[in-house]
Amino acid sequence: MTQQSTRVRRLAARLGLRSRGLLVLIIGLALAKWQIYDPLHAREQGLERVTISSLLIGLAILLSVFGAAILILGDRFEKIIGNLQIDPKRLNWKSTVFLVLIALVGGSIWVWVQLELSAQGYR
Repeated sequence: MTQQSTRVRRLAARLGLRSRGLLVLIIGLALAKWQIYDPLHAREQGLERVTISSLLIGLAILLSVFGAAILILGDRFEKIIGNLQIDPKRLNWKSTVFLVLIALVGGSIWVWVQLELSAQGYR
């Protein structure tokens, strides 16, 4: 084990679960501002070109949702996630619904951002 990973584990152990949730939420919101909010308001700032990444939009959504869930639910969040089995050989209905919902929310937001940018004249 490297010295850096040992430091990260010690820091994570010192931070409480809700503190880690807050950190994940802040990172997710920062990504969302950079990849969703700023491109949608680029026309107001007079920018002629906008670049977005579907991967970063998805990551911003996931981090924001998981960070908020950890912050609100605390220890119960670990139990909920622990019950989800994301193993293709042993998917149960709860895991399938969870995965489909995450994919639908992320895909819907990405399509919405694309449509809004197209309406503003961006390609």
